[in-house]
Amino acid sequence: MTPRHLAIFLPSLSGGGAEKVMLALAEEFFARGVRCDVIIAMNKGQLLDSVPAGVRLINLHKRKPHRAILALARYLRREHPDTLLSTIFQANVAALIAGTILTRDARVVIREAAREDILIGGGSKFHTWLDGRAAALLYTRAAAIIAVSENVRTSILRLRGIRASRVMVIRNPVVASDKARRRDPGGAQKISLLACGRLEPVKDHASLLRAFALVRSRFSAKLTIMGEGPLLDELHEQARRLGIVDDVSFPGFVRNPQQYMQDATVFVHTSRHEGLPNVLLEALAAGCPIVATDCPGGVREVLADGTYGTLVPVGDHAKIANAIEQVLTGRVQFPNAGNYLKQFAIKRVVQQYFSILFPAASSDELSK
Repeated sequence: MTPRHLAIFLPSLSGGGAEKVMLALAEEFFARGVRCDVIIAMNKGQLLDSVPAGVRLINLHKRKPHRAILALARYLRREHPDTLLSTIFQANVAALIAGTILTRDARVVIREAAREDILIGGGSKFHTWLDGRAAALLYTRAAAIIAVSENVRTSILRLRGIRASRVMVIRNPVVASDKARRRDPGGAQKISLLACGRLEPVKDHASLLRAFALVRSRFSAKLTIMGEGPLLDELHEQARRLGIVDDVSFPGFVRNPQQYMQDATVFVHTSRHEGLPNVLLEALAAGCPIVATDCPGGVREVLADGTYGTLVPVGDHAKIANAIEQVLTGRVQFPNAGNYLKQFAIKRVVQQYFSILFPAASSDELSK
């Protein structure tokens, strides 16, 4: 029997959650005997050297996903994969053009991690209109759409012409290291707060710094913000103005954030919107208490309506600080998430993907 063939298309292999999830899925698919290609439009990213053994990396060497459309179409006509899976909006648009217009017999499944109002509303008025038209015209061509949360699915269904039966929810897997085990941070001289995310406005690290300044006025504490982005200098200057610069560190991109999560006293997530944040799953897997903004997207779903972490209003630094202090003083505690996290196990998530990517799969293949 000829092995099944899956192609995964991404803009690049940057160190974001989508890229980590796709590489983890590729590794599991290959372990199931699926021939797997990871195709990237741009030759960049911190994870270029993290492609799993046995998975073929195909680099189209373009500057933008839309510039890779013709090269992707040539790949599809040459290789004939059973399914092309793409993720991230610009890559999804490129994949649908290449697969359903230029290569009419290709089967394209797209994964969407952003709400419809976010993915087509982040640029100028013209680009917002253009993205909206692209989504409305092209997303209806997808064989299936995978949404990473119920909130994202509901948002996608607002696009004209999208049938509810075509949009399925598959939550992200836990991609934490098996070695991520909680160490007792009680012996540390200072309380350690941790955040992880791109240094961009959507992550709202500005509110985090203001919250930390309040916490720091009452507790001996340090804050580590992992991630790269254009706001580094601005955030560093804000920390200086708040008088906390000596207690805030920006280590940049960290390949294995679980090492930090094992030792952190509290993990703080202050995003303004999210799809389904992998870092919260990783923090849960490491046993780190969580304070997170109740932003549009999948944060509430990950934390089970606040069962496994405190939910606070977006942008309210005083309430963020108060929630952190509630955890520090022991007035708020969370149950062990071990059993809860079983639903996010990589093998279970891969099985869900398998049934969508290969709808003709036998029961034996699905149960592997």
